[in-house]
Amino acid sequence: MKNKVLNENNIIAAAAAICAAVMVAFPEVTESGAKSAIAIWLNSVVPVLLPFFIFADFIKRTADMERLPVRVYPAVMAILSGYPMGAKITGDLVKSGVLSPEKGRHILSYSLVTGPAFILGTIGLFIGSSKAALIVAVAHYLGAVCNGLMWQCKDGTCLERVEKRRNSETFKNNNILDNFTDAILAGFRAMAIVLAYLILFMILAELVENTGILGVLPGTASSSFFKGILEMTMGISALGMCDISIGQKVVLTSFLVSFGGMSVIGQSLSVSGGGWLHFSELLRIKLSHGLLAGIIAAAVIILGNAVFPGEFLV
Repeated sequence: MKNKVLNENNIIAAAAAICAAVMVAFPEVTESGAKSAIAIWLNSVVPVLLPFFIFADFIKRTADMERLPVRVYPAVMAILSGYPMGAKITGDLVKSGVLSPEKGRHILSYSLVTGPAFILGTIGLFIGSSKAALIVAVAHYLGAVCNGLMWQCKDGTCLERVEKRRNSETFKNNNILDNFTDAILAGFRAMAIVLAYLILFMILAELVENTGILGVLPGTASSSFFKGILEMTMGISALGMCDISIGQKVVLTSFLVSFGGMSVIGQSLSVSGGGWLHFSELLRIKLSHGLLAGIIAAAVIILGNAVFPGEFLV
């Protein structure tokens, strides 16, 4: 086991060294990707996420969490604020003993979602249709519900609470001002993690594009979709400019929004904290969510075109 961990650490260290060398070799691309990521972070991420990060952390530190509905609280907060809020709140509940890791993974399967404002506003602008964005939103949230049904514990106890009360030092401090200060610091720490992953994957996407690797893919839609696998926002923006039907854009966008991209997966793993959630587990959770959302979006479009031929999605 120890050798396995050492090998994994060596692989990660080697990958980090390669990334650093590539960034030095392509400084213009690195600068461009970093600037784009920082602009998205400042203009779109911080105003939406930071207040909710502070708010959620303050509730966790101050309130009696045993009385809060842990099955819906992470999902509600995620819908209000977006990625990766669901992972942060679920991770906090697991680390504090309110949830077991198994229950945490089940709750995460339907609570790691983005907000409707992002889908209806930003995504609608990218793909050029508010009606199409509404279908994406329906597919995203209905897909999350179906995903939660798929990821229930085999023994049927996922929705039960851990009876053990928490003894963490975090919850022993009854000073409200101290709790609020700690919540602010925790919020900025989480925002720094989000920024780091945005920069990393925006640079990676820029490098992939500039090296011409995407040229081997058939058509601009394929290359845009690949970008979305790395960084969701960049990929969907590029997908919106592709010469494909609006129906195809809706299906592909529904998958990307629900999958979240590798950037969101990395952010979620970091803000969830601890070793209770592994990359392979989260990857499977988000892949199944993305596939379900894509299937639901396709079904809605087919049904809509059958009921309103030529008028449903134009």
